[in-house]
Amino acid sequence: MPFANRLPISLALALIASQASADETVHMKPAIAGLIDMQTITWHNTDDSQPTFSLDNIKKYPGVFGGIVLNATWNEMQPARDGPLITRRIGHVLNQVRKFNAAHPDAPLGVKLRIFQGNQAPFWAKAIGGGGPRTIQRNPQGCPSGDCPITIGPVWDPEYIAAWRGFQAKVAARYDREPLIRAVAITSCAMETDEPFVMPVGQPIPPGYTDKADKRCLRGAVDDYAGWRRTIIDYTFNAFDQIEIGGTDPHFTIAVMNGCRAALGPRCELGNHAFQATMPTENAAIVKAISKRGAPIHFQTVGPKVEGFTWRSTIRAAAHDHATGIELWPDAEFGGFTTLSKNQMQKLKALFDSKLRDESD
Repeated sequence: MPFANRLPISLALALIASQASADETVHMKPAIAGLIDMQTITWHNTDDSQPTFSLDNIKKYPGVFGGIVLNATWNEMQPARDGPLITRRIGHVLNQVRKFNAAHPDAPLGVKLRIFQGNQAPFWAKAIGGGGPRTIQRNPQGCPSGDCPITIGPVWDPEYIAAWRGFQAKVAARYDREPLIRAVAITSCAMETDEPFVMPVGQPIPPGYTDKADKRCLRGAVDDYAGWRRTIIDYTFNAFDQIEIGGTDPHFTIAVMNGCRAALGPRCELGNHAFQATMPTENAAIVKAISKRGAPIHFQTVGPKVEGFTWRSTIRAAAHDHATGIELWPDAEFGGFTTLSKNQMQKLKALFDSKLRDESD
């Protein structure tokens, strides 16, 4: 299905809902629109950590949010290579959301499933290729002390990628038909965080890593999620860091962006997780490229304590750049939205919604 640049949001979402495959009609889930609680992510700054989930933030601001992120890890879901999926916690979370939606039919939540790999991969995956897990340093955003070693597997290795694809096929078979899960995040190739393009720069090159192999991984990431046919695929972009030769390659990033849209059409949701009204030039260029390609788009704000960040200007800019939804940091320690009053949050929602209407006209 061709995908015109800068489709009005209303038309893009209609296309998502009606897209069909060549051999059978597949009813697509609608994109998550509006403000999204990204949940706390500090848990993932160390190896083998336990994700958390809470509806408390949503309940504090009734009617404000359109979605919530369900964070999970490969390690918790497939600790044994040939073992069954472990989904007890995810099932419990979905039941919480299901009950919440039943009690709030005028403001139901959509769920975005984000499964971390990288340092949250199971040990058996980190050991693929021999030599055991590779040790890297957590980047400064997650390690204020400057010395936070974490371990990863060879995310760029074909055997590792095959194992990840096999895992994703099982997850898709379990949840692609689940109406609550309306988006699944691509975390393929990720080493530092959940973001595929966030790289371990300024430190020794991980053993076995090459820029060529990592580019191959990033180009193939969409194929890792082939089992998901009814669900939005969320792909987050930054300029590609060339670890071996230095510098960045934003043209490669844009090529991967185009490949995602060519493969999935409006089911490919483009994103960036360093969004604010005023951004560094390089990230602003990536955001501009995303904006030009039209909805569906998601942004995640930078940490609200970053210099120059303001809530209103960031929300206004996100809608101006054609965002379908925007993930908000909750943590009070980082200046997150939980520091705002109910009235302030309602105003942010109204601002985002009004700008969306303006952009879709």
